[in-house]
Amino acid sequence: MQQALFQTAGLIARLWLAVFFMAHVVEHSWPGTLGAYGYAVETGSRVLDIAAAAVFALVSLWLLLGIYSRVVALIGMVICGASLLLFDGSMLRSEFVVSAIALLVLSVVGGGRLRLHAGGWRLRDCL
Repeated sequence: MQQALFQTAGLIARLWLAVFFMAHVVEHSWPGTLGAYGYAVETGSRVLDIAAAAVFALVSLWLLLGIYSRVVALIGMVICGASLLLFDGSMLRSEFVVSAIALLVLSVVGGGRLRLHAGGWRLRDCL
């Protein structure tokens, strides 16, 4: 029972983070579609904005498939947190706080059910 609960929590955390990162991509591609819930990285450089959206799309795809979920989610949150801190000035957005909690859950319990590759924290296999 407890193992199934951990697996389900990992799956929910992984899917929430995938939706969170894909919301950045959608808001960048079609501004205003998500309303108040959308946040696009606006750095002032068009090339850097496109690159951030591409990285978030790749992170979201890897999270949906469950490939090295812990490492990929951590990379995505570092990029997202840095962009929020540098270009928005505040990290107290509710979506970011919920995603940080989901990252903690994902870091402890893993990717959950329906993952393609369970890599864990073995970074030598990721690189």
